[in-house]
Amino acid sequence: MAPISLFSFVGLAGSWPRFERDADKYARGVVGLMTGSQRFPGAGLLTVLGAVNSGAGFVRYCGADAAHAAILTRVPSVTFGAGRVGAWVAGSGWDEQDLAGNQQRWAQVTKDDVPVVVDAGALEFAKDGCPTGSLLTPHAGELARLLDVERSGVEAEPVEHALQAARQFQTTVLLKGHIQYVATPAGKVTQPQEGTSWTARAGSGDVLAGMAGTLLAQGVGAEMAGLLAAGMQAYVSTRHMGPYTPDRMAEFLPEHIGELMPSGWAPRGWLTGR
Repeated sequence: MAPISLFSFVGLAGSWPRFERDADKYARGVVGLMTGSQRFPGAGLLTVLGAVNSGAGFVRYCGADAAHAAILTRVPSVTFGAGRVGAWVAGSGWDEQDLAGNQQRWAQVTKDDVPVVVDAGALEFAKDGCPTGSLLTPHAGELARLLDVERSGVEAEPVEHALQAARQFQTTVLLKGHIQYVATPAGKVTQPQEGTSWTARAGSGDVLAGMAGTLLAQGVGAEMAGLLAAGMQAYVSTRHMGPYTPDRMAEFLPEHIGELMPSGWAPRGWLTGR
């Protein structure tokens, strides 16, 4: 088995991106979200909450119209429609029965040639290649389908299968689950510190995808974006014990990200996490 490094909660403070005091909203990351569907509109809202609450300077929602009302009610700062972005989040909440529509969505997010968080319904398209710097975020069942193997095999040997996917698709992989792994095409595997079982709820992965999208848009590399998003979500679960819904857990993110950098800015010339 490949050697595994541990990314602890202590690493969050040293690696979360910081910005100069005069940084504007564009410097803090512009992320595009191609998420949700008529069938699963909630995924659109959950990815938005993950992106906004992890510090995105600007969020452009380009997903399902069915999610617009809920997004406007909860996060009125979100802009609807395409525009310049530093990264995309794609696939969360896509209706897999709408293959033609999903192909069009995938073409839209990949034409910009910026990193993409490839989640859920978009994972199938990763077989044909992803933009440089992208991050795949499958759970065990989705990874099994990508690799055409049994889910039980992935669950028995998660590290080996995450590495196989990273090498095969030449894209960093965050394998989601109670114990999570980030594998790179170069063969490196890192395990974010575990949180609690409270995150094992439908929708947690959507929030995680939004968080990772913000980090990619802020210039964080795919490996570190996966580690930071997974690590912060796990950390928040240890600070708020109980059956909080994923949208409520997302709302706790600013509080704990703020703990890492109370002033919210760094002196001129001191940029980390890039």
